[in-house]
Amino acid sequence: MKPTIKSISIYALKPGMKLAEDLILNGLTLVANEIALNSSMIKKILEFYPSDTIYINALDEKPLVSSSKNSRRKNLIETENVLNHFTNRIDNFLNSIEKNKELDLTEVRTMSKQILDNLTDYDSILMSITNSRHIDEYLTRHCANVALLSSMLGKWLNFSNKDLTLLTYAAFLHDIGKTKVDQTILNKPSKLTKLEFEEIKKHTVYSYELIRNTPYLDESVSLGVLMHHERLDGSGYPLHLKEDKINAFAKIIGITDMFDAMTSDKVYSKKQNPFVVLEIMQHDCMGLFDYNYLTTFITQMSNYYTGEMVKLSNGSIGKIIKIDTNNISRPLISIDSNFIDLSIEKNIFITELLP
Repeated sequence: MKPTIKSISIYALKPGMKLAEDLILNGLTLVANEIALNSSMIKKILEFYPSDTIYINALDEKPLVSSSKNSRRKNLIETENVLNHFTNRIDNFLNSIEKNKELDLTEVRTMSKQILDNLTDYDSILMSITNSRHIDEYLTRHCANVALLSSMLGKWLNFSNKDLTLLTYAAFLHDIGKTKVDQTILNKPSKLTKLEFEEIKKHTVYSYELIRNTPYLDESVSLGVLMHHERLDGSGYPLHLKEDKINAFAKIIGITDMFDAMTSDKVYSKKQNPFVVLEIMQHDCMGLFDYNYLTTFITQMSNYYTGEMVKLSNGSIGKIIKIDTNNISRPLISIDSNFIDLSIEKNIFITELLP
């Protein structure tokens, strides 16, 4: 049967569709017409194709998404299993610290190597990180999430292999001092008093004291742990350091720690969706965090969330087509063959990122 050619918006392209003819730009074939489109090809078309419309074979219009959905679900389950395994190991590690046993970094070294060598499916990682989980898991899973996010940001910043390893160590260890904080204060559901907040703030010093004398551990790790709540304008703690006085690892962990904390349910606050959190960080934290580190994090995270499925406040489910980095929480959404531009439809907003 001869295929029927149909013109559609490039924003309506879906995996499994086939172009009616080769897509050639500047003499090079960007996408061949007999190949079923995947998400990577669609991203190329959205980025480089000069027109808003494109011709497809209408017989192939129905996207072949079942296999890709199954593969994505499988990858997410595998990532969740690995992170749950990390969480259990971190729980045992923190319990040993709480019981005043000798600090053994073997587990941290092992998990850091696994993260850097094997956990490279960032789409599944970011989906897993923002998934809902039991509040009681917060501290242990937070350590794993911050280690993952920090290693990702370090790679985006082209850190050396040595620095990536040390950064991941510091991220795993950044909150271990919370095992020394009064747990009734740490898990208090209501607003903290000034004295209680001062006690919470001591966790950075407690963490530093736990690891600073560990044999063969580079000093940059303990400094990264100590300073991860310092801010460029001197408003942070515990030393009120400014600018270049703050350790580079601490600057990265400060960013990833805030993102994970705000996108997680805690005993004293509910999670926010990642698009709102990225926008808050962009608007409110530019003078607090390193500009290059923060903009790299926001840009890369926005890129990974492009193409994800979301639920909207009107009950609709759609796909993120384009994120404006100047208006992150208001992207262009595709719903079947229609589009909603949230930068225009102010009364509609994203309520949930869907797996």
